[in-house]
Formats: sequence, structure tokens, C-alpha cells
Amino acid sequence: MKIFQIITVSEYGGAQTIVANLVKTLSPEHEVFVLYGGDGEAWNALGNNFTKIKLNSHRKKISFGDIGLLFKLYYYRFRYKPDVVHLHSSKTGVLGRIAFSPKKTVYTVHGFDSIRKVFRRFLVVERLLKNRAYRIAGVSRYDVNSMREEGIGKNVVCIYNGVADPRLEQVEPKGRIADELEKIKLSCSGIVMCISRISKQKKFDLFLEIAEQMPQYAFVWIGNKTEVKGVPANVFCLGETHLARFYLKYADLFILPSNYEGLPVSLLEALAFGVPAVASAVGGVTEALNGENGFAVDNDVNSFTDRIKYILSDENIKKNMSICARQSYLANFTIEKMVDGYRSVFNAIVANKK
Repeated sequence: MKIFQIITVSEYGGAQTIVANLVKTLSPEHEVFVLYGGDGEAWNALGNNFTKIKLNSHRKKISFGDIGLLFKLYYYRFRYKPDVVHLHSSKTGVLGRIAFSPKKTVYTVHGFDSIRKVFRRFLVVERLLKNRAYRIAGVSRYDVNSMREEGIGKNVVCIYNGVADPRLEQVEPKGRIADELEKIKLSCSGIVMCISRISKQKKFDLFLEIAEQMPQYAFVWIGNKTEVKGVPANVFCLGETHLARFYLKYADLFILPSNYEGLPVSLLEALAFGVPAVASAVGGVTEALNGENGFAVDNDVNSFTDRIKYILSDENIKKNMSICARQSYLANFTIEKMVDGYRSVFNAIVANKK
């Protein structure tokens, strides 16, 4: 099977991690191509068992240059004749559904609220193109239901994101960030960690407010691209790294304050490590956190601090929630479960072509 994976940008992030996991799993059996924008850093650790095609520079915004990008997609369609085309992100979802046959196309929406609530003017485009895909995949039941409420439902399926099992990877974090975390661990009652880019989507301001209310704990943010100044003394912004998930071994609790989400990969990685979580009750977060492995809460300081205190103030509670976190990962969010979901769709596309 010849499979195209197409994504707008290739910096480290949730959707890029999903693409990387699909490539890693599918490339031994199939001919896989990754078509991407940016410098391709998210694929650096994947080896050479697939074909990388850079489409353009890092560019999320809509521009006249996208006409050239559309023609590139047409070119690669006819040059390589893929059996399956898998689109990621809304911009690629639009251009890809125009360029490729809907009978071969799968479009994964990594958080429908980014369209429905933040960039609602593009909702009309999603409705116009809703039949230009064999399947549209929502990464949570929330996303699937939201699409159906907007008139997009005939060909929509739910396929949960899946992440790698850290106990199988057995990577020991080293270097500057590991050294800093070792020092931080010695000077506080516990480490509360968030792994994310600092952007309008993520509520970094709320993260700082929570930290101010809980000076006994160290609040660690991994994923900032630039130095962050003027933060409380118990806040540590340690920068960006492609090994971010492995630093979860230092975390007593994971938090994710956010305005909207699909099914956040960093949250699933925390569950895989057996780290209980407190996160904003947006998107698919409420499907991942059930009160036994963590809590989905309102976007206010008291909601977060109450649940953080509940988990970290009692070692038995924390231990039990850690066990439940790991169990929920194994039951729902492994790479194998995700790939099986997409593989069944890909196989159906190829079977229908015969």
C-alpha cells in the first residue's frame, strides 16, 4: 500500500507526534510518504524507512502562496499515485481534499473547536468539503458530536490518538533539562509539569496564577521556544526538546490549562507514564480523565488548585491515581489501538478500489 501522510507544519507538537507514530508503525509494511511544511524536525528520529517531501516553508496562515502548494499536491498525486492520502490539520484538510480523490482520502481533525469556535469563518469551507473524503476522523467523541451538530456527520468516525509506551522505549533523559529537574526535585514538595508550546490556545497565564497559589510545589513548563522572564520563583520554563515526554518521570502531577483541545498528546503521554493529571475540561479531555486517573476542571484557579491539593496531599491517593492513569492508557490510548483504527479505514479504501 502506498500511503501519503500530509501535514501543514513539522515542528514538534501533538499532530506531528501522531503522524510520526503512524509512519513508524506503518513504514515496515507499506510505502509511506510524509509531505510537510517547515524543516521536518518532527521526523528526525524516524530513520530512513520512508520518503520525506518538503512542500514549503513553515506557514500556517492562508495566503496566495497556497495556490502553488495546491499545484504541488496535484503534481505529487499524479507522480506517485498513492493508494491512501491521510490529511492532518485544517489547512491541509482543505487543500488535500481539493487535490486528491475523495475515494482515497482520510482527513483527521485534530480538535474541531479550533474551527468551530476560534476560526469559525472557515466552518463554511468544512461544510462545502464534507463529502470530499472517504472518512473524516475525529480524535474524540466530543469532536465527532461537534461535527455532527454542524452538519458534518455522514462519513465521520472516532479514532482516539495513541502514544508510545515509555516502558518499552526505555529512554533515560540526560542533559541540561534533566540536570535542572534533579535540582528542582530536591528543593520542593513535588513537581507539577506541563508540556506544551506557549500559545494563545494554551493558558500560560492561568498556569502562572496556579503556581502563585501553591508555592510549596515547583511548576515546570517544557516547550517554550524563548526565555520566559518575570515568573514566580517556583516556576521553571525549561525550553523546547523533542524528548519532552521522557521528563515526565520527574513529574508528580501533570496539568494542562487550555482554551480548546482535540485529544492532547501530552496528556496521553502523562497517563502512559502513570502520572495523574488535572486539565481543562475542553475537547476530548473529559474522555481521557475520569476522576480516577485525574480530573477535567473548569478554567479557573480554584478548580485547578483544589484538585492538585487533593492528589498531592495524600500519597495513597496519588499512588492509586497513578495506577489508574497507566491502566487507562493501556486500555484506550496505545499506538496499536490508534493504528488499528486507521488501518481498518485504509484497508477499506484499498478494498473498495478493487
